[in-house]
Amino acid sequence: MSLSLRTVALLAATALTVGGVAACSSDSPGASGAAGADCITDFDPAIDYFPDKQSVEYAQNFDIEYHNSYQVLTVRQPGQPDEAYVLTKCGAPAPDLSGDLANAQQVATPVSDLFAESTTHLPSLEALGKLDVLTGFASADFVYSDAAREHFADTGVVQFATAGQVDAEAVVAHAPQALVTGGFTDPAFAVIERSKIPVLDNYDWLETDPLGRAEWIKFFAALTGTEKQAAETFDGIVAEYDKYTDLAAATAPAPIVPGLPYQGGWSVPLASYSNALYGTAHITHPWMSEPGTGSLQTDLETVFAKAGAIPLAISTSAATTVAEALAAEPRLAEFAAFRDGQVWTSSARATDAGALDIYEQGVLRPDLVVADLIAIAHPELLPGHEFTFYRRLQ
Repeated sequence: MSLSLRTVALLAATALTVGGVAACSSDSPGASGAAGADCITDFDPAIDYFPDKQSVEYAQNFDIEYHNSYQVLTVRQPGQPDEAYVLTKCGAPAPDLSGDLANAQQVATPVSDLFAESTTHLPSLEALGKLDVLTGFASADFVYSDAAREHFADTGVVQFATAGQVDAEAVVAHAPQALVTGGFTDPAFAVIERSKIPVLDNYDWLETDPLGRAEWIKFFAALTGTEKQAAETFDGIVAEYDKYTDLAAATAPAPIVPGLPYQGGWSVPLASYSNALYGTAHITHPWMSEPGTGSLQTDLETVFAKAGAIPLAISTSAATTVAEALAAEPRLAEFAAFRDGQVWTSSARATDAGALDIYEQGVLRPDLVVADLIAIAHPELLPGHEFTFYRRLQ
């Protein structure tokens, strides 16, 4: 993708870097607002500038290592080489790096000018009180959070992937301190990196442990200097999740029909994030112990043969009524769950455009998801439960 002369000129005028790290000067993005206030003003190499350190306990796909004035944030994708990013405290000199880190992308922290690609990133920034650092987002079309949507409208956040692909020119023209990806490759990333804008991979969606996925809040805490807030928030989520784990531990697993058909196919979870949530809530289905990971693509006939008589169905679907589900696939009426009126979908919090909060807030708050699932499958354990994400189709 080629860049206009206007964009190249703008980049040259605005992208101030020192040794690959955004400088903490009055002209740099990191110098304004809260980030500027947190910059080191009298650097001493003997001082540890990270009094609140994070440890990663549940997530498998990132780690954080501390040095006096910088962090090494390592992100991994199974089957691919690890990717390391150097996060240097604003006001400190660029560290002298060697070996695998010699060519690592570097970011001055805390950031005050960040682009992010996935809706799963929004709850972490919101919980950390750092939505204000978000200056660019892929597309507002499928965002559920009212706070995020208001922030986009009030501040003119750059939408850089409204057509599904990243617009490199839009990113380079703004020149953010960093762009956090949604965990998928895009040809634009190479162009953005060549423009000295760090592109940081985020693989939260690859975590199969619900707490591991929620723990990516610490990734954003490392970027925004909110380690203490992240620890308090995450520890509270773990405590709630453990409470619901203990609550369901003595119950017999409740069988369900997993999912609903979509465009002629039916996806059922194997060893996956969904099955981990089901297991915690003591829910099972006929494919629970099947080998493999991710999901199995099958058809309605196969699902009906194995699960048609099960009187409960749970789906992360946007369907809001029985009529809507049956209009898409009339044969669902033959399932016991439809006959008994026990079909639940995660559409309780949805926008008219189809954004589901279970794919947003639900990623950070698996405790709320598990509470809903327990109340569906074992209602006697949570009488009077107020559902967050799920609703029973009427």
